[in-house]
This record gives sequence, structure tokens and C-alpha cells, in this order.
Amino acid sequence: MPDVRSQEPAQRAFTLTELMVVLGMLTLLLLLMPALGGTRQPDRSAVCLNNLRQIGQGMLMYASDYNDTLFNASGAVPNGGKWYSDPLSTNLLSPADGDAYWGVAYLRYLNNSREVFRCPSARMVDEWRDAGLAYPSEFWLFSTYGVSRFLTQSFSGTNPAPVRLRANLSPGTMILAQDAAEASMEGPDDSLGLFPGKSQLLAQWSLGSGLSTLYGNYDFQWEWYRHDQRCNTIFISGSAAKIRHNGLNQGIDYRYYTGDRPLLALP
Repeated sequence: MPDVRSQEPAQRAFTLTELMVVLGMLTLLLLLMPALGGTRQPDRSAVCLNNLRQIGQGMLMYASDYNDTLFNASGAVPNGGKWYSDPLSTNLLSPADGDAYWGVAYLRYLNNSREVFRCPSARMVDEWRDAGLAYPSEFWLFSTYGVSRFLTQSFSGTNPAPVRLRANLSPGTMILAQDAAEASMEGPDDSLGLFPGKSQLLAQWSLGSGLSTLYGNYDFQWEWYRHDQRCNTIFISGSAAKIRHNGLNQGIDYRYYTGDRPLLALP
């Protein structure tokens, strides 16, 4: 009977050269891993900016159909943050519903896609915990962009609501939408603008004060500056910017929100 073992192929050991090649490849992969991981943030920022551009186009298409005005409820930007009444509902809210997110009004101009209203870097936004709501964060994460109330209401009070977009003194520099935890930014306490008489921005949401205490002292300023400490922003003109964080006591010229001509360049 033949010896079966003698027919088995002999096992060959790696040569020194082959081992060195393998080790070199592993070393190269280890060196590349941080760089590869670092590409995630710019990719997310690019998705976010693309979202904002689509949203901006949809809003301007709406304004073109409605006498150069954006959607408003008795002159005000909706601030409820909801697409549905609760997490179990599948019925889209009316844009005029007091609980609705402002984006509901523009959905039909955006192929009915809620996804464009979700920044991929958003972690938490206004969940209305101060009103006693306790819905999962995921319920709110399709409402991650904010708009200024001065898009429909005059900052000076001289123009009746709703304000026409062309009535702004500087529509090319007026913010249309941007990264934000607040759906409707109403002024000095929930926007990046340093308004007259104020020494700090985002006072309503900053760490350790205001509403952040209801969210485990979550530092909400980074929901405005989501992308490498920059805030992705789209303007009425269609241009985009990444506004750099420069401290809670500086911010940006408030006129970027009111439609007046800014006196200071963006950081």
C-alpha cells in the first residue's frame, strides 16, 4: 500500500524577502489609515453643501411662484421642527401647522426628499424638550438646517410681513440657510450674528446655560460649526461659504441675517 503522506506537497516557508515585503505593506497601510479616516469629514461637508444648494434652489423656486416671498405663517418662519406629528405618524404635517419644520413647505420643489434636510454631521438639534417632548433624536435629524426669521419679517420693522426677497438691501450677502440646531433663528441668542447690545452669540444654546442643560449640557455651538469648526452656509445669491468659528464673543456681522449691507467680512 503506497504511503499517502509521501504524496502530500511539502510546506514552503516564507523567504526573508517575502516577509519584508509583507511587513512593508502592513506598515504602509498603518501610515495611510489616519489619512483615509480624515477624508470622512470633508466628504460629509461636501454632502452638506450639496444639500444646502438644493434647498436654496427649492426655496427660490417657491419664491418665484409666490410673489418673491418665502413660505410664512402670518409673516413668521415655522419653527416647530417636525415633519410628522410624532414618531409613529406617517402623515406629513401641513406647512402651516404650528409644529411643522419650515422645510415642509419646500418639499415638493425637492423631489419630496426629506434627506436633503439632514446634515450627515448633525448629532442633535432642538428636540423641544423644554416643551416636555421626549422623542428619539432620530425623529428630529431631518431638520438640521436653520433659516433666519428676517427672511420674512423686517428687522427694522419698516416693511410689512412677509418681506419680499428683493426688498433686502443686500440680498447677495443675506443668509438663506445654514447648519443650525435651531430651525428658525430669531436673532442674537440662536444665530451666529453678534447683534447690537449683545456680547455673546448662541446664548440660548451654549454650554452650561440656557437650553443645553436639558440635553445633558450638550455643547450646541458645534451644531452650527459642524464641519471642522466651520458652518456651511448658503446665501440668497446662491453662493456658499464655510463660516469659520471665531469665538462666542465675536461671531459674524448680524447684517448677514437681516439683509442689510454687512460692514465686516466673514471670518
